[in-house]
Amino acid sequence: MLQECVQSILSLPLQPEEREILLIDDGSKVPAPQFEGVTVVRQENQGLSAARNKGLEMAQGEYIQFLDADDFLLTDAYRHVLDLLSARQPDMLMFRLVHSIVRESPMPRIEHFRSGTEFLRWRNMRSSACGYLFRRSVQDGLRFCPGILHEDELFTPQLLLKAGSLFVADIPAYYYRVGGGTITHRQDPAHSQKRVQDILFVIRELNRLVLSAQGAEREALLRRVSQLSLDCIYVCWMLTHSIREVRSCLRSLRASGLYPLPLRFYTFKYWIFALTINCLCVFL
Repeated sequence: MLQECVQSILSLPLQPEEREILLIDDGSKVPAPQFEGVTVVRQENQGLSAARNKGLEMAQGEYIQFLDADDFLLTDAYRHVLDLLSARQPDMLMFRLVHSIVRESPMPRIEHFRSGTEFLRWRNMRSSACGYLFRRSVQDGLRFCPGILHEDELFTPQLLLKAGSLFVADIPAYYYRVGGGTITHRQDPAHSQKRVQDILFVIRELNRLVLSAQGAEREALLRRVSQLSLDCIYVCWMLTHSIREVRSCLRSLRASGLYPLPLRFYTFKYWIFALTINCLCVFL
């Protein structure tokens, strides 16, 4: 998989001087193979956040793309991403992550937002940091929080708030491999509980930012916190199938002033779910 991952980058129509490939070996038991034109950095195992942070510290290119070792870029589609990036030069460019190889539309839908804040205020966010190309200067010291799962849920909205021009392109350019052995697909009870607790941590951290934000940025963060709170309740039920665990989750949200969920028409699905789940408030 690592060979396939790296080869998908090397196959792009980029000259060696136009790309910088950093491979962070996060304490694997077998050293990463050497690839021509690839800088390999080996460190003690510290987790995904630390590996990405190391890449952010070392990166010198104008734009950054994260790529997990078990995934790969769909070369033909990603070529169109690069063309759009070259023509428009936005702060951020979002494209599609897919679980199977699909045919690209000859006329993909492309939307332009004046800022990441504008997008976050009116649209649902895709949390995976791998689904964005972004200007290195935009992250401005922003780092992933180490030691937690769902680290993208905390990193990506903050990155969007820092971005100016954003393009959202319906281009299936990134193959995201789904497997039972991946971090987000483990099913043991301890791991499931950590997932819920880490989502609650992320929600509290984003809500802390809400308190100091104003105007459009505050509205954008409020929307994201509300939707993530809804997602947390759903994930808690799907992972545990326990009314007791769901009630505990709801109590944690209420203690932070986030439950009952605000009845806003972000999407029809959100409004219906919030209306339904708020009825449980009387039983807590």
